[in-house]
Amino acid sequence: MRIYLGSDHAAYAEKQKLAEHLKTKGVSVVDLGTEENESCHYPAYAMKVAREVAEGRGKGILLCGSGIGVSMVANRFAGVRAALCRSKEEAALSRQHNDSNILCLGARVSSEEQLKEITDSWLSTSFEGGRHSLRISQFNDLGLIINWGLELPQKGLEKILLWFVMIFCVMGALTCKFNPFYYESTLSREDGILEYSTVVALVAGSILCFRRLLSLKDRISPLFKTGLVVLGLLFLFGAGEEMSWGQRVFGFHSPSYFAENNTQGEVNIHNLIISGVRINKVIFGTLLGIFVALYILVLPYAYRRKKAVAKFVDSLGLPVPKAFHILAYLVVVLCAELSGSPKKGEIFEFGGVWIFTMMTFWPYNGHVFSPFYEKS
Repeated sequence: MRIYLGSDHAAYAEKQKLAEHLKTKGVSVVDLGTEENESCHYPAYAMKVAREVAEGRGKGILLCGSGIGVSMVANRFAGVRAALCRSKEEAALSRQHNDSNILCLGARVSSEEQLKEITDSWLSTSFEGGRHSLRISQFNDLGLIINWGLELPQKGLEKILLWFVMIFCVMGALTCKFNPFYYESTLSREDGILEYSTVVALVAGSILCFRRLLSLKDRISPLFKTGLVVLGLLFLFGAGEEMSWGQRVFGFHSPSYFAENNTQGEVNIHNLIISGVRINKVIFGTLLGIFVALYILVLPYAYRRKKAVAKFVDSLGLPVPKAFHILAYLVVVLCAELSGSPKKGEIFEFGGVWIFTMMTFWPYNGHVFSPFYEKS
């Protein structure tokens, strides 16, 4: 059994003792903070634990002075059933009748021995099911996992965008196979639907980064601010490059250097040829591919397993992919490869950009963008 443990400063000492108690019973404990008894905000740690439980990675135990605050926060998350318990009888009932998956405890209202007794009762009691399952199903999906960047509900819009990306990538691959002329003349052409959709995603990502910067500027460190600025500018740069910085929209002429050294004769960097080397192939192809693979496939594992990596990534404000982002990325790569088209990069570019944008809006480490978050 894996238990995610969290508390604020008021229950820090009790959390540490409870963690040791759980370990003696063979429970796998993941301590999500706080890591010191200096004053902090309980919502930040309640959200960390609730997010893990909501995504099905285990159960949770939350502590604060009374247990009331952390229970209020945790129960905002869909699929979380947090129970504030003052006795071992309440803990048992919360499991038998309510299938509680987070136990909330008050360090100032229960003794150390009581906290252990309540926890042991909660861990050793099973859900009875039956009529209780029907009752739970009536409220279990009411909560919303909140993204603090734009305060949007995660599930609805995220699902719509994911289906949008997957359908277009599959359609693109099939069109390449069975109607390559239509694919090249319509879908993947300059100023076509794939290109404009990619630009929309890039602009949305840039706006989000700068909005977060403005809303969190009084709470976050200079390093965090730098991370948001850099990511926002990268999104903006990508949008500009995709549209050749508006050249085809506004109709201005290319300077002689770009006219002579750009494969499209347009004002963009990724199509330049310098000393016989195609920038698109080296920087925007091989190097970017390696970076994306490391970011999508390696970073999530390191973030979950190495606390030092998680701290560093959070300090920069970098979005971490969720499991479905990784799966979606692999589907995009598969679609692009199976298309067999010389312009398969358009599918990969469209799908990859949209997945990265979704990852920025709804990252695994979304708690760092909360106005309540304080690094531990």
